[in-house]
Formats: sequence, C-alpha cells, structure tokens
Amino acid sequence: MSVFSLRVFCLAAVLATFGVARADDFTDRLNEAYANIPENRRAENVLIPALALMDEPPAVLLGRADRVLLLTPSSPIWASASAWAQAQPQQDMLDAIKQVTQEDNPRRAMVFAMPYGIRGIPTDWVRKGLNAELGDPPTIAGAKLGYLDRLAWVETLVHIEATRLVDEGQPDQAMELVFHMALLGRMLADRSLEREVSWGMHAMRTAMLRLRDITYVDSKHDHALTSEFLVDMVKKIDVRRGMFRLDRIRMPLGDQIAAEQMIGRVFAPTGQPDSAVFPTAMAELAATDRPLRLFAESGKWQKLEAGHASKQDTAEKLRAIFDDWAIRWEADQFDPTFRTPTEYEKLSRSSFGLIAEIVPDIGALHVLRRELETEIIGTRLALAIEALTIESGGSLPSDLYLIRPRYIDDLGVDPYNANRASNNKPPYQYFVPERDTVGGRLHVMNVIPQSRTNFSVTLGREDFVLYSLGGNEFDDRAVDVSDSGLEPAGDYLIWPPVISLLREYLEQEGASE
Repeated sequence: MSVFSLRVFCLAAVLATFGVARADDFTDRLNEAYANIPENRRAENVLIPALALMDEPPAVLLGRADRVLLLTPSSPIWASASAWAQAQPQQDMLDAIKQVTQEDNPRRAMVFAMPYGIRGIPTDWVRKGLNAELGDPPTIAGAKLGYLDRLAWVETLVHIEATRLVDEGQPDQAMELVFHMALLGRMLADRSLEREVSWGMHAMRTAMLRLRDITYVDSKHDHALTSEFLVDMVKKIDVRRGMFRLDRIRMPLGDQIAAEQMIGRVFAPTGQPDSAVFPTAMAELAATDRPLRLFAESGKWQKLEAGHASKQDTAEKLRAIFDDWAIRWEADQFDPTFRTPTEYEKLSRSSFGLIAEIVPDIGALHVLRRELETEIIGTRLALAIEALTIESGGSLPSDLYLIRPRYIDDLGVDPYNANRASNNKPPYQYFVPERDTVGGRLHVMNVIPQSRTNFSVTLGREDFVLYSLGGNEFDDRAVDVSDSGLEPAGDYLIWPPVISLLREYLEQEGASE
C-alpha cells in the first residue's frame, strides 16, 4: 500500500466513524473567545492581506533569526537583505504592523481574532495557506498554522529594517518599529494554542533585547537618542496598566481541547481504544508534517493501542495535567510547587500516548514567561539609566535608585531573586567597572551566548553592568553571564546586551554574519 493510499484509508476510517459536526463542537469552543470581536478591532483583516503579498526573504535568512539580529551594513549578505526589506510589499507589511499596534490600551487594542478552521475565512486566505487549517474533519491537534510560519518573515523584516534605520541615523525610528513588533507578539500571546503563545512571547522577548541593543549601539557611535525619547519608551513599556502586564496573559487551553476532541474520536463504546480508528487516526495525526513517516507511525500506534489507558483514565489524566499547570500558572515563581515534577513530566508515554502526542509541554511557557519578565523589567531599567547618563553629560548614576522617579516610576523586582522575606523587593544588580570594583579593577566577563561559542569581554568605567541573578538564583557578580534563565551557572545579563557584545566579538574576530 502506498503512502497516499494509507493516508486515504486513515482519513476514511475517521470520517466513517465521526461526522464533521462532532468535531465542530470542539472547534466552536476554541473559537468562542473571538466570536464577538468587532470587525474594526480584528487585526487579521489588516495583517493577512499584507502577509499574502510579501516576497520570500533571501534564502540565507530563512530559519536564522539569530543571524538577522547580528547583521550589520558591512555584512556580506546585507545588500540582499536590505533590498528585500525595502521592496514595496515588505514596506506595506511594516505599515500594517504599525496600523494594528497603534493602540496599546488593552481595552481598545486590536486583537488577532482569526478563527480556527475555514468557517468565515476568506477563500483567498485559505488558498494561500494563511489560515489556521484544521482539515476535514476539523482536527485541532493537526492544525497547520500557515499564518504563523509567515509571521516569522515579518519578524525577520522588522529587525533588518531596524538595522537599516540605525545605520541611517534614525535609532529612534528603529526602536519605535521594534516596539510595534513587541505589541504584535503580545497579540499572539493571547491566542489559544501553545505554538502561538510561545511565538508571541518569544517575539516580545527578542524585541526587548533589541531595544537595548539599539540603545547600546547608539551610545557607542552616533549618540542620536535623547533622554526624553528613552524616558518616553520606558513609560510605553507599561508593566502596571498596559500590554506588558504579563499576568494578563492567560494559560492557553486550546491543546487541552485538541486532546479532548481526539479522545472523543478514537475510543470504542467499551471505553478502550477502538481498533478500527485508534491506530490509523493517531498515525495520521503523528505524520501530519512528515508524510513519509506514516507507515512507521502506523506500526507504532498499533503496538501502543494494546497498552493504552482507557478513555476515562485518559480524560482524567488530561484534566490532572492541565489543573496542575493552571495552579503553577497563577503561583508565585518561588512557590514550593515548582520544586516538584509536573503531572506532564510524570506522564507515562506508553499508557497515555495520545496525550503525549497531542499536548505540548505548557510548562516551558512558565520558563519563557519568567525570561520575558526579566527582559521587560531589565529593558526599562537599562533605558532609564541611559536617559540619566545622556542628560548628565555622560556621568553614570552612582546608585540604581537615582533613576527613580525622574526616569522610571518603579525599579521592579528581580524575577530570579528569591530574597522576598518581610515583603522584600530585591532589585537588579548594578555596578560600574573600575569605579565600583575592588581595587578599581577592570571587569572581565565570560559571555555564554545561546547556540554560540563562549567568549570573554573586558569592561571599564565607560560601561555599566546590569543583571539579574539568573536561573541559579545566586549572585555570581556577573563573572559568567548569559541571556537565558536556563543556564545552570552565572547571571542573566541585561547590559551590555549579550547580542551587542556578540556582534562586536564576531567583528573583532573577522567572523561577522
């Protein structure tokens, strides 16, 4: 039997047993949150038509977000990257981003409210694969988020354009554009599937890093940014009332609905896996993006069927997993709960293969949210310090507290500092090398960039160092630093930005991107 024939057989087995209406009940639940959004607040009505007209980025940039951030006008691929970004379809896309993110008040802001499936979706969007395709019958677990793949082009575009603007002496315009990108990411963080929320939070995190990067580059070269502009940017990154209040990001439940949908399809009335449906439907699902794996997946699921838990046990385990995540989502990050394995981590992949196949690790979003909070608070602090420094003619503040309240309303709390006894609110760590170091020494840092080789940097009195304690929740005095909360040792560096230091290092080594 060919792969095509097997796919047809799998689909026929599902269609013969379950009607489209049954599946649409779950799809309707998924789409409830977007049903009453008025047309004039639907961001997809602006974004998707612009996405459809975009040119594909140069091949050397595809799937290389890290490379895009490191580009400079002297990079070998800059000419093609810049030409692509300045072409009219891409410039129209940038206008679309600005249009949908003009309003940053959560009550009035536009919403990416495109329904899942094809009901109510313009035919042109479906034909170009820019919808959230669920197939027939609609299968949430097999969703193909074509628009999300295309948004990766948009993020590439934004950062290339930002680099171009900085090179042309317009760092303020570059920062405004990156800020709009952060708001676009915030939109996606309100979606229902983990893939979408993760993309949105990653986009916000990268945008915060880039705001600092642009500020750093300007501080070393053109000095075009003004204190007033930086203070205004700090105010716009509003962590109390605006879009950057992370407690307003809800835990996504779409993947739970996806698993419930599949549980309703693949079990027999006896409560055991239905031999006529379970292996074929699960194999088809597992091979959604890898059709050549269909034969192998069919054999795997035939074996798993015999030892798989019952329908009731599977449904109860699914609820227990999401209930556990929900408790952690609302809990303080230093709650003892986080020192115990999650229900998902304890899951038996053989007994509950359906859940393991469909449900991603929502727990990873807890880690990402903590990193994002670190980036947001740290970015506000760094910009405020730079604003004071510019206004004082280059003098760095002797203490972090001096930036409040003129340049920032609140210093925030280090998300990785557990010293919260007696309502303590530990701030980020700040010092100026030579001025504040023992014996007036230069400060040497071992920088640990993500997916790159470590390198060493030496800083003097012209720089300041701002950092969070990082994943080990211990003050290592910024000797080993990274921009990840997952590093087992060292601190989470905010300033100088890791991406800026890496770019300088690569240029010094003659290895620029």
